Amino acid sequence: MLDLTEAALLLAKQQVSELPRHERTPERLREIVRRTLGMLSDGGTVSADVLFRRLEAEFDVWVPRATVVSDPSDHVPWLEERRGEIDFSYWRRYADWFRRTRRESVVEALDETTDQILGLLEDPRRAGEWKTYGMVYGQVQSGKTANYTGVICKAVDAGYRVIIVLTSQHESLRHQTQARLDLEFLGFNSRFSRDRTSDSSMDIGVGNLGRVSTICIPVTTQDSDFTTAQFQGTPVNIHEVPILVVAKKNARILANLRDWLGNFASGPQGEPKLVGGAPLLLIDDEADYASVDTKRPTRGGDHSDPEHDPTAINKAIRGLLELFEKRAYLGYTATPFANIFIPHSTDHPEHGEDLFPRSFLVTLEPPSNYCGPELVFGLEDPTAADIREPLPIVHEVGDHRDWMPDGHRKGHVPDVSLPGSLVEALDAFVLATAIRKARERNNGEVGGHNTMLVHVTRFTDVQGEVARQIEHHLRRMADSWGDYGDAGIALQERLTDLWKRDFVPTHEEIANRDDVSAQVGPRVSWEDIESFVPHVLDEAAANVKRINGSVADVLDYQSSTPVTVVAVGGDKLSRGLTLEGLTVSYYLRASRTYDTLLQMGRWFGYRPGYLDVIRLYTTRELINYYVHITRANRELMDLTAAISRAQKTPGDVGLRIREGTGNLQVTAAAKMRSSTAMKVSLAGTRAETLVMRTDRKAQEDGHERLQRLVERILPLDPVPEERLHGAGRGLFRRNVPPEAVVEFLEGFHVSPRVLTANPDNLLSYIRKQTARGELVRWVVGITGGSSKKPLPVQDVDIPLIKRRTITHARVLDGECEVGVLVSPAHEALGLAPSAKNRAFERTVDEFHRSGRGREPKRASGDALRRVRDPGEGLLLLYPIDPAASEIEVGAPGLPVIGYAVVFPHSEQAERISYRVNEVFLESLRKAVEDSGDGEE
Repeated sequence: MLDLTEAALLLAKQQVSELPRHERTPERLREIVRRTLGMLSDGGTVSADVLFRRLEAEFDVWVPRATVVSDPSDHVPWLEERRGEIDFSYWRRYADWFRRTRRESVVEALDETTDQILGLLEDPRRAGEWKTYGMVYGQVQSGKTANYTGVICKAVDAGYRVIIVLTSQHESLRHQTQARLDLEFLGFNSRFSRDRTSDSSMDIGVGNLGRVSTICIPVTTQDSDFTTAQFQGTPVNIHEVPILVVAKKNARILANLRDWLGNFASGPQGEPKLVGGAPLLLIDDEADYASVDTKRPTRGGDHSDPEHDPTAINKAIRGLLELFEKRAYLGYTATPFANIFIPHSTDHPEHGEDLFPRSFLVTLEPPSNYCGPELVFGLEDPTAADIREPLPIVHEVGDHRDWMPDGHRKGHVPDVSLPGSLVEALDAFVLATAIRKARERNNGEVGGHNTMLVHVTRFTDVQGEVARQIEHHLRRMADSWGDYGDAGIALQERLTDLWKRDFVPTHEEIANRDDVSAQVGPRVSWEDIESFVPHVLDEAAANVKRINGSVADVLDYQSSTPVTVVAVGGDKLSRGLTLEGLTVSYYLRASRTYDTLLQMGRWFGYRPGYLDVIRLYTTRELINYYVHITRANRELMDLTAAISRAQKTPGDVGLRIREGTGNLQVTAAAKMRSSTAMKVSLAGTRAETLVMRTDRKAQEDGHERLQRLVERILPLDPVPEERLHGAGRGLFRRNVPPEAVVEFLEGFHVSPRVLTANPDNLLSYIRKQTARGELVRWVVGITGGSSKKPLPVQDVDIPLIKRRTITHARVLDGECEVGVLVSPAHEALGLAPSAKNRAFERTVDEFHRSGRGREPKRASGDALRRVRDPGEGLLLLYPIDPAASEIEVGAPGLPVIGYAVVFPHSEQAERISYRVNEVFLESLRKAVEDSGDGEE
């Protein structure tokens, strides 16, 4: 029986759930609390403050609405008409299960998004032959599996009969996916499905929350993928019961599956036999991995060529789809580039259509409590009022090459001495685990799992050597702890030092940040955690797991007893495999493709109560790669949202990417070899030098250009106070002639990794727009900051700015890179107050429509560019103090000059040409399996 507070909470939650998300403000919550207490006969015994806090905790995580780009040409809307007759029994119990570990707002968002996706699929009762090809993409480790589990529940409720889930080529991931679907969809262990009766003692997970109207039969189990034996003896009729198959992307397995399903096919003599009356939903998890046809066509770009032979797995997937009269293909991935580059006009006479998501694309923005690459590396946050700094959790590794050379081969035996960075990473894992255990004890909570990831090689034999060294090192630590000899004292001093110089200040910094403080646990003392260290060392030393295809080690997180494990592996860890309670990652392995790199980021995800103890140890090169692909992903999401608003189709997304939209060109510049000409418009964009040259020549040239610009603009009109919009200190001028901007940009020394903001591209666009009567006047801002050092320019009293770099060595071949250059207030510079207000209103409206929840603190850059007069451009200069920003430079007495050029939207914008690396574009078209010689 519920107590009165719980009853009040349920009543209040119901009222909040009925409100639109953007109306769930603290004021409305307090109003609902007052109303709820007034409705209860004994409401006076319930604390209004307690009820408000409980209610706020349920709804303080915001989940933006999914963005949909669809092609309705062959789609028949159906869900709203049929909703009343569908018994959503699978979905109801899954939602109840989900509520046990998620906030109510997250459950609501999942319900809404899965409804959207189900509605984009076809009605399983729709007559005749039909096909749907869709894709859902979101951030790494952000909840895509939860999403497709919800879609499966609703699809089976609605009448889909055959559910096939394709995982990667590793059995460990297939097993993990099967186990999760057993727990959250089937409600019983698939191992025992043949013997299952109505005995509820065999129920697990959602099975304990209620029965469903139709039992779905698993054809695969946690122990077994689809096999020839199952093919010969599975006594299941898909026309009578729905089935679930969880299979690896293996051509032989998929061929066997197709042969078995072919037994249910029929058709007129002389025509291909089809499975009718049993609609298929095929979920392709990690859809950019192995599924994409990477073979070149035999006839140039004609992928409909009957002589073209697709890759084996791509062919097998298409064969499964072509077997069914009614079929839906739904891909899930965090890196959709390869899928978007699939030719969308392919219709092979034998293998059918390729897997381009021609029907719809759905982008999932993660909840507000998600710790993703944008947060980790401090990239721009459109919801923040000021610049967001990177999280202080990334440590650069540069001492590994003697131990694990970058180009090592199979058979390499690492030096017996672990590099200092790996020793520190292991120490950090011990401390992180001890901190979590201390917090759990202090809060009376049940302990969670703790995992460390070590990924330094793809060769299984070398992984074995690494695991043995780590196990030996941890055992020595365990034996030394508590020893009053030299080894024991040295170990205690080493851990104490790491605690003081890293964990204490990191906790303080993150706990004081408004955007992430809710994900930080309470402060603990050294005395709190010291007692846990010996137990952590013993458990870690006993649980060093080799996670690859040649050993039997598995990551077993199903036990209720928390485990502490060090997972040593390679590509098997890189896609989809969940590492529970991951705190410390030591990652050296470079990949040939950025999509594989981002997928390797198992450290992204949700870290409730322990965000402050996670650590990433990796190389300078990999940090750069992660920043580049993160920016590319973000711009692709933004592009998809823009195309959705314009009511375009998925084909337009692929077209825009082919033309170089977004930061794909930035990543391409790092590998510039052969290239191809592309065209793109700069209208409504902000081009900025996030990577800046730091050599003496570039610094001296940039300083001279800045001096000449100051001389030209000093006599011109100052920007009026009401148009500064809190820009702070600086030199701000308006009505600057375009010639002054051209003179500054022409020949400016930029990094070869800068393409969009390359002066050649900018000048070409400026000149063409000026000839059309646009960009004929400029606002120029030379911004000041918080450095104690002044700008070394005569007649200007401006302090230099500080920016935190994202490459932790602070210098990369004469370059530095920052996560954010432009201060949020600066993009409004020069706008009339009324124009800025219109931009803010536009931003608020967009936030409400996208379901972001909280009110934005400022107008978005896109909204500001839309209200700026097409005749006016904006040039922002950022003179960075290298000493205060810890940037190594060739001329220490001079600043590092970065710039941003802001272009207003234009109806007559000229498209400019630039060159994009063909090699890189080709790599994006492929879902390359980064397993090299098959060692994984």
